[in-house]
Amino acid sequence: MAKINTNFLLRLANNQISKEEILTGYMRYYVAQGRNIGDMKHDYIRISSNVKYINLDGITLSSNQIKNALNKTRQILDKYLIFNFNCQTTDDIEI
Repeated sequence: MAKINTNFLLRLANNQISKEEILTGYMRYYVAQGRNIGDMKHDYIRISSNVKYINLDGITLSSNQIKNALNKTRQILDKYLIFNFNCQTTDDIEI
C-alpha cells in the first residue's frame, strides 16, 4: 500500500501550499512511489468519502476543490518537466 500525506492533500485542496511544496510533495508521495496524478485523484476520493476525514475539523472537499488541486499540480509538474526535460504529462484527468 502506498503512503500518502493527508495533510499535504488537504492543504493543496485548500490552496494553502506553495508551488515548490506542491512539486516536492508530488515527487515524494507519487513519483517516488511509482504513482501518478490519477492516483492522487483516487486518494482525494478516498479522503472525501472517509468519515474520519469528513468530520475532522469540519473538513469538506468539493469536486471543484479536488479538480483545482489536480489541475494546479499538473500545471506545476508540466512547467517543471518542460523546463528540465522538454516533455510534459499526457492524458486528461477525468473528474
